[in-house]
Amino acid sequence: MLKTVLTSLFGSRHQREVKRIQPVVDAINEEYERLHGLTDIQLQQQTEKLRGIVRAHTADLETQVAALKEKKKLTADPGERGAIDDELSGADGRGGVEGALRDAIGEALEEILPEAFATVREAARRLLGSPAAVTGHALEWNMVHYDVQLVGG
Repeated sequence: MLKTVLTSLFGSRHQREVKRIQPVVDAINEEYERLHGLTDIQLQQQTEKLRGIVRAHTADLETQVAALKEKKKLTADPGERGAIDDELSGADGRGGVEGALRDAIGEALEEILPEAFATVREAARRLLGSPAAVTGHALEWNMVHYDVQLVGG
């Protein structure tokens, strides 16, 4: 009985999760509507645009990681190599430079998620009726992602 009362007040776990994700789906749908007006070339350029956003968020950290890895590769002193490892991976438990890079990538992907999903959805819409090879079989493309599939993604 207590579970029924709590579920009626706060909703089921599923309902709470859908409520949490719904703003992202709404943002995807808004982007999707905007993308209808793009030419095929402009839609293809979306991929490079999104990659550029990720690069802008991560370029400095990627440079730092690459420099530290190169320095480690060229260093013969085991103590210094250990210090470089600590800087890379974060001996203090914070993840170091590599952890900061992972965090920056995550933030960038979170930022571009609605536009990236909308781009894929628009590309799928434009492919409707065209032939597609699926596991070696010729099929007609007939899929445009539903909102529930966006939630799953």
